[in-house]
This record gives sequence, structure tokens and C-alpha cells, in this order.
Amino acid sequence: MRVLFTGINHRTAPVELRERFAAAGDAPTHLDAFRERFPACECVIVSTCNRFELYVARPLHGQPKTDDLRTFLSQRFGIPMGQVASSSIHREQDQAVAHLFRVCCGLDSMVLGEPQVLGQVKRAYQTAADCGAAGPVLHRVFQQAIATAKQARTETGIDAGRVSVGSVAADLARQVFADFADKTVLGIGAGEIAKLTLRHMMNLGPRRLWLVNRTQENAQALVEALHLPASAGGAQSWEQLDELLVEADIVVTCTAAPEPILTPHRFKPILKRRRYRPLFVIDLAIPRDASPELGSMTNLYLYNIDDLQSVVANSLGQRGEQAQACERHVAAAVTACMSQITHADLGQLIRKLRAKLHDIGQNEQERTLKKLGTHPAPQTLDTALGEHTQRLINKILHMPLSQLNRHEGGAPLGFYAAALRRLFDLEEDTPAGVQPAKTPEPPEPQADTGADEAQAVQNNSASTHP
Repeated sequence: MRVLFTGINHRTAPVELRERFAAAGDAPTHLDAFRERFPACECVIVSTCNRFELYVARPLHGQPKTDDLRTFLSQRFGIPMGQVASSSIHREQDQAVAHLFRVCCGLDSMVLGEPQVLGQVKRAYQTAADCGAAGPVLHRVFQQAIATAKQARTETGIDAGRVSVGSVAADLARQVFADFADKTVLGIGAGEIAKLTLRHMMNLGPRRLWLVNRTQENAQALVEALHLPASAGGAQSWEQLDELLVEADIVVTCTAAPEPILTPHRFKPILKRRRYRPLFVIDLAIPRDASPELGSMTNLYLYNIDDLQSVVANSLGQRGEQAQACERHVAAAVTACMSQITHADLGQLIRKLRAKLHDIGQNEQERTLKKLGTHPAPQTLDTALGEHTQRLINKILHMPLSQLNRHEGGAPLGFYAAALRRLFDLEEDTPAGVQPAKTPEPPEPQADTGADEAQAVQNNSASTHP
């Protein structure tokens, strides 16, 4: 099997494009569509506010190829092929696996070491597993990526310090306001990102913090999780949103709404009631909660998730050593994971080869027995067995030799020659007077054990003189 990755993220695509992917339905629907088009493949979709990524395992010489994956994204999300191609990145095999491992460790996040992304990857993998879209290869890849991330975070401290979007949003607020003792913060939404961000906002010491959500019970649950005292704010009904926008100085919004909830039409009367006091809006949602046009309104300062990158850039160098140590963890883990995938493929290949050769031998045996009859003469027996052996050898050799004759310029012929020499212990002609190297005795035949047999082949190859 071959592992592929195609996707967009905050480095390759603007928020306007990322929100089009985020707004186009849920992962199970996309997984079903992918499997319908490519039934022989495994697939996991990782979709967050900063990325939309396809991880695929397909048969070695099968579909899809790179353009097939981009075509799928283009057609599925109604985005021109040229825009998908220019904004997406594609990786294969160890590079694809390494990308996932780096994502899980927070090395590919907008905020270095961000821990929330690991939970998002876990949920994406679980969704694919529940749908039956993740198979043996991606089970191995994702389970090892998650385990590696946990170990790397523990041993390197990559997630220490300010490593979340919420902490960066609070840092951005500090750049706007010198003091928060007289400020009111309004949180819109009650998800995990809202919880993390509002916790950091509470640490700034605002005078009051209000929280609204379409489901007020969820807003109340978040207030309790934040241990917010009644004197410092609390949960309000969704119908109170406009009144709270009049009172607020800082708005942090992160909902799952498919369309903007903060629009110029809504804000025009609100700004008048505020007497045009400055309002600082941080939109962390994908798709965005705030219309981009709000940024041009008087005394309204709008920041979306991409605007936080300028704040992040100031602190990237502070954890350089931890990042390098984490990269070393990833490199070693990727090598081990790819080795396991290769051994599994080799074990399956050996089983197929055994079955094919067994069928050839069985057919030739039946043919020879028919020729011998009931009581063959010794001379007839010798001749028939000789012909049987010759036919068997010719039929076995016909498969690889016909492939060599049809060589179409992939790997050089010298590669295949070296492989034959190595696999079948075909020594070069030894010059006169030179003692040939001793070849170790081959091991006794063992049961067909798949991956274990693949490991045995690797060990034999390592000990066999080329």
C-alpha cells in the first residue's frame, strides 16, 4: 500500500478558502463520497479551523494519484481546480506520514506546540474508523502518530508556555488595551476553543465577562467550567446578544454557524448606541462569525484567526530547542512506522507468491501424473519427471522475464539485475585464483506467517553476500 496526503492549511490557503471547506458538510459525508469513488482505498479527513487534509492509503499501482485527489476536492467543494492546485500541498509515503506526525505534535500548527490539534486528529481518526474508512495501514499510521505525539510532548516540553490560539488572542488584546479593570468581555460560543480563549481572557482581569450561546445550557456549563463568579458576569440568552454588544469592549466569537452572525446590518444601530466607543472583535471561527466588512466600520477593530499569525511570529524562536528535539522524535518514529508498513506489504506479497507458485506446481503435477499412467516404465518415469521439472522452471521464470522484456523505463534494468542477484544468491563469476565467498546456508522453510516471514526475508537478505 502507498500512503498519500493532500490538503490545505493556514500556510498555503487564506481564511476565505479554508472556510469554504469547513462550511461544506461533515466528514462522514465526504468519507462516503471518497470511498464510493475509490473503493479500494483507506481515507481519514482531518478538518480544523487551520487545515483540511486527506490522508489516503491505496494499492501500490492503483488510484488515486495526486491530480485525482485534487479533482475530488475541487468537485466536492465547488472550488476551481486551479485554486485547489495552487493552495494545496501533496506528500507521499514517508513525507506524508511525517506530515501527520508533525501535525499531531503541534509542529505544523499556527501556534507551535498547540495541544488542541492532537484531540482534533484523534476525533478525525475515530470518525474514519467508525465509518469503516480507515483500514490496516491508516490504523497503524494514526495510532503511532498519536502515541508519538504524546511521548514527544512529555519528553520535549514542546507544549509548555503560551501555545494555544486562546493565549495568542489574549496577547493580541494586551497590544490594544493597557488596562482591563474597566473592560467588559463578551464570549460568543461555548466550544473548546471558546473555553480556552475565555480562560486566558479571565486572566487579564476584566471587570465583567458575559457568555452567550444558541443553547443557553451549554453557555451555563461553560461558565461553571470557568468558575466564573456571578459578580463577574455569567451566561445570557441568545436574544440578549445585541444588548451585550452595546456593553462590550472585547468580543471573542467562535461558533459553528455556517453564515456570519456579526454583520454590518446588525452593527449599524449598535455602534450608534455605543456612541462609537472602540470595539475589539476577535473572530476565531471557521467559517467566520464576523463579516469582513466590519473591519471598515468606524472604531470597530476586527481580527480573524489569520491575523493572529503576526503575534505568533514574535514568539516562535522561544522554543527552538524543544522544536528540534520534537523533530528528532518524529523522524525516528516515521522511520519505524514506514518499516512496519513495508514489512506488512512484503508479508502479503510473499503469501501471494507462495499461492501462485503452488498453483503452478499443482497444475504441472496433475499434467505429469496423467502422462505417467498407472505403471510407468523407469525410462518413461525419468523422461516425464525431467519434462515436468523443465516446464515448472520455465513457467516460474516466465513471469519475471516477461516483465523485464516489457521494461518501459521505470527503474533501470540494472536495478532489477541487482535485485535478482541479491534475492537468488547469483554470484558474479569469480576470477581465477580467487576463493569465492562462502554463502550461509539458507534457513529451514517455515510456516507462512506473513509479516514474520517478511522479517525473515529481510534478515536473510542482510546476511547474504551479494
